[in-house]
Amino acid sequence: MAREPNDYALRRIHADRIVKRQIDELVGLAKGALLDGKVEQHEADGILAWLHGNVECLDSWPASVLYDRLSAMLADGVLDPDEAGELLGLLMQIAAPAGVGAAPAPSTLPLTAPAPEILYPGRSFCFTGVFEFGSRADCHEVVLSRGGEPAKGVTKRLNYLVIGSVGSDFWRHSSFGTKIVKAAQYCEDGVGIAIVSEAHWVARLG
Repeated sequence: MAREPNDYALRRIHADRIVKRQIDELVGLAKGALLDGKVEQHEADGILAWLHGNVECLDSWPASVLYDRLSAMLADGVLDPDEAGELLGLLMQIAAPAGVGAAPAPSTLPLTAPAPEILYPGRSFCFTGVFEFGSRADCHEVVLSRGGEPAKGVTKRLNYLVIGSVGSDFWRHSSFGTKIVKAAQYCEDGVGIAIVSEAHWVARLG
């Protein structure tokens, strides 16, 4: 004879249903924010406010990552262009994760091959996209601690462009893709910029 679920099991089932409903709603918010191909300040503020009001899902992907990133981005009350590009890439990953038929066809990232050695003293690093490692500030801190120099944009003097792994399959469809295109063009022109993945950069941090 089947046993009736106990009170704890019932509470767990109820909690799981709440989290699933909230995550589904968050995915819907992400899709709505992407309709015009960019993320505005009021949209970022609205998503963060929604997360504050739906705390049950904050330990689950994608709410866990989105909450941390949005809180850091909006700590000063302003979503700057770099942050907007990073947020756009993250929302694209949330709205159309790998394996979902609605996702855009991926384009091959123009990574430097073979993957180069990563040297820091006197070298400049630009980070684009969304990073599993942490926020853009976290990445800059690592570079500074090793004697390197964070760079905000892609110029002929740049040494490394590092591409975040979250949502990188959709780089052509996001604002941070412009940095990749610019760096790839410089490489074709013989400028010595190394384009590397987050995985390659992290693996060589020691």
